[in-house]
Amino acid sequence: MTAPARILLADDHEIVRDGLAAHLRMLGDFEIVHAWNLSTLLASAGPPGCDLAIVDVHMPGMEGGQGLAALCVPHPALPVIIITGAAALPHAAEWRSWPNVRAIVHKSSPMAQLRAAVDLALARAPAVPTLMPEPWGDADALGTLSPRLTQVAQAVAQGLSNQQIAIALGLSEGTVKQYLKEIFRTLGVTSRTQLALLLHRRA
Repeated sequence: MTAPARILLADDHEIVRDGLAAHLRMLGDFEIVHAWNLSTLLASAGPPGCDLAIVDVHMPGMEGGQGLAALCVPHPALPVIIITGAAALPHAAEWRSWPNVRAIVHKSSPMAQLRAAVDLALARAPAVPTLMPEPWGDADALGTLSPRLTQVAQAVAQGLSNQQIAIALGLSEGTVKQYLKEIFRTLGVTSRTQLALLLHRRA
């Protein structure tokens, strides 16, 4: 029996890690290893090792390219996907030239883009282009949500599925889906990950 791919997920915001981890588990049979700063990132990259690292370059201790180099240089065979919430990355062109870096994906990108990057990286396929969409979401609109919609939004940001939200809040799954449509429309987001990031932005 083939062991699940081991993915190192490094972001200093727990709500973002949990949301991404939940989506990754929906995409495949993955073992997720969490890191939240440079020291935990480097420690987790060591034995027994990982098949892929998904890294936020703005975590504590990263200091831009220095922290990324501290990961990539000692682990040349470890594919790396950079994730970012920044509008621009001054060093993106340099990072994309590194053999380890397979893609740079904005945190607001559709999950299909992250899935494609993950699949290609695990297959050791050629690097994919940087994906940096326009600014998105209306954090101020969070204050216009009703208490119930706010509960649903917070549950999504915690990585709960529609079924889990329905059970926790005493709703039907159909009602949860309708609430999510209204939340997405009101906030100007298109994915559960964007919703989690928007909640963090407002916190």
